[in-house]
Amino acid sequence: MKRKALVTGGAGFIGSHLTRRLLKKGWDVLVVDNLTTGFKSNVPEDVEFLEADVSNEKILKELPENGVDVVFHLAAQTSGEISFDNPAYDLKTNCLSTILLLSWCAEKNIDRFIYASSMSIYGDVETLPVKENVFPKPKSFYGIGKMASENYLRLYESYGVNSTALRYFNVYGPGQNMENLRQGMVSIYMAYVSNNEPVIVKGSKDRFRDLIYIDDIISATLAVIDKPVTFGESYNVATGKKTHVHDLINNILEAFTYDPDAYPINYVEGTPGDQFGIYADISKMEKHIGWRPKTENKEGIKKMANWVKNKDEQRLSAE
Repeated sequence: MKRKALVTGGAGFIGSHLTRRLLKKGWDVLVVDNLTTGFKSNVPEDVEFLEADVSNEKILKELPENGVDVVFHLAAQTSGEISFDNPAYDLKTNCLSTILLLSWCAEKNIDRFIYASSMSIYGDVETLPVKENVFPKPKSFYGIGKMASENYLRLYESYGVNSTALRYFNVYGPGQNMENLRQGMVSIYMAYVSNNEPVIVKGSKDRFRDLIYIDDIISATLAVIDKPVTFGESYNVATGKKTHVHDLINNILEAFTYDPDAYPINYVEGTPGDQFGIYADISKMEKHIGWRPKTENKEGIKKMANWVKNKDEQRLSAE
């Protein structure tokens, strides 16, 4: 018998990749997305789709009465920078949606809930690589919302909803929105380069991140589904390696065959709530799941650059 997944945010970057992988594994999938940042074209034709905002309580009545085995909750406002524009909206889309879905799961006896959390909950930490048990000090409304949602997950464990929070680090890869210049470090810099424009860097070139390729994010997400050891737990999903901003830009320029020493790069003031540097300890995922990432940073950057080039070529030929 086929299993069925509900994927919120399934028209977005990570959600659409997850949906396609679930289909390949033989699952039925219901995607729920309000298309604020996602695109209907990202949703495969043979997937059930509901255009809706899961932070609206009335929408829960439109969800199936039964048949859903696992909820993957990825729908959210996903930018720390943007969260400062409208903190109330960030609270609604991140926290309220989580509470409502957890309540719905408890009511419908859906006992598996996998939540897309974020490394933003940590803030600037003193000891690196960061472990899951460090005291979180988020620097953005977005990070606070993710931290609060993780606590709601733990509360609903007592109602029989077995949850796992996956703290995604900096995800990149084909399918990322190249037009959003306020979310996604790799996609932002690559968008400038692909358009042959000066790269604008908000903050120091010495900042660093743990960059993880989309295929590794999806493999980690699927790996926890049927593992009871993960119930009620939070996990870093990352590579365990740090990449400095200046090295990332050089890798992108090389992927586009530009000279890193000659390409114009403009450094400007940083953004509110931006973490200076962070990378993960991934030993917990390795111990509990046996999971490790497979894609090296340079390889992933090249794959994404090739996707961008092909996309640009298709656009030019259409014009």
